[in-house]
Amino acid sequence: MDVVAEFLRRLPHEIQHVGGSLPGRLGVLVLALVLNVGFYLPSLPSGTPGTGMPGLDKAVHLLVFALTVWAAGRLLAPRRRFPMGWIVLVALAHGLFIELVQLVLLPERGAEAADVLFDVIGIALGVGLWLGERLRRDRSGARLERDGIEPDAFAPDRIEQSGTGRAEPVDPVRSQIDQVPENPAPPR
Repeated sequence: MDVVAEFLRRLPHEIQHVGGSLPGRLGVLVLALVLNVGFYLPSLPSGTPGTGMPGLDKAVHLLVFALTVWAAGRLLAPRRRFPMGWIVLVALAHGLFIELVQLVLLPERGAEAADVLFDVIGIALGVGLWLGERLRRDRSGARLERDGIEPDAFAPDRIEQSGTGRAEPVDPVRSQIDQVPENPAPPR
């Protein structure tokens, strides 16, 4: 239980470190989870636009699972990869559970192996989006480091105490000037 408490304690700091807000990321995940409720409805109300369109059900499975995995990864794994594997496993179990519920409890809806396939494709897409976002962020951080600027130097929580007892913002450029080598390597 201490591991979970420590994880939840450091989570807001990790999200702030990578950029973004905890309420924003939580809101996107809540939206994705609400959309998942639709998989457990007996049927769509008659007259709903697009219900007769072929392949719409598969597109919904793909998009909802991609959004759910991406949003959960952004919230629970902003810097580390550990929870992402669990997110994928829970999403796979959820996809199978949906089809089991539709088979056993919702006779007007049918369980289809194709739905599970599109769930898996959506999970892969969500992981890919999450990974792409991390790589883009890491690449921009590497660019800052190459230019001699620490990526965290622009974080709003970087403050120092002055002799007056007031917190003064750290000048990221001034604090980084001392760390730039005399003869930096030419850009590639």
